[in-house]
Amino acid sequence: MTKLQKTQVASTVSYDELTQIVEKLALPNGFSKLTPSQRQLLLAAVLSSIVPADGLVRKVEIEQLEKLLKTKFQFANSQLETAMSMANKQGSFTGVETLAKYLPELLSIEDRTHLIGLLWDVALCDHELHQREGSLINKVADAAGVLRKRVAEQKAIASSRSGMRP
Repeated sequence: MTKLQKTQVASTVSYDELTQIVEKLALPNGFSKLTPSQRQLLLAAVLSSIVPADGLVRKVEIEQLEKLLKTKFQFANSQLETAMSMANKQGSFTGVETLAKYLPELLSIEDRTHLIGLLWDVALCDHELHQREGSLINKVADAAGVLRKRVAEQKAIASSRSGMRP
C-alpha cells in the first residue's frame, strides 16, 4: 500500500471513528463508554484541527503537530498516521467544539490549559497568526472551560517560544 493510500484509509477510518465518538458522546454517560484509543483520538482531533484552520496546511505545522503527539502524548505509529491524516485534510472534522466540550471529563483544568498552549504552539510555529486560528483556539478553550485569561497567558508563552510578539 502506498503512502497516499495509507493516508486515504487513515482519513476514512479517522472520520468514521470520530463519528462513532460523537454518537457515543451524545448518549447519557457517553464519555464513560469511550475506549482509551477513542479518548486519544478525541485529543488528536482537537490538536489536529488547528493545522488546516487558516485554510492552508503548512509543512512546519504538520511537523510541529507530529512532534507534540510523539513527545507529549506518546502516540503510536497508527495513531500518528490517523492524526496526521486529519491535520492534512481541510475541513476533515468540523465538530471540534463538540469534542472539546468533553475535555473536562478527560483532562484536569491544568491539562486543558496546557492543551490550549499546544494549540497556540502549532498555530504560531509558522510565525503567522491567522484570525481563524485564534478564533478556533478560543472556541475550543470556551468549550473546554478554560478561562480567556489563561488562554491569553498560553498565547504569550507560545509566542515567546516561537519568537513572535504576542
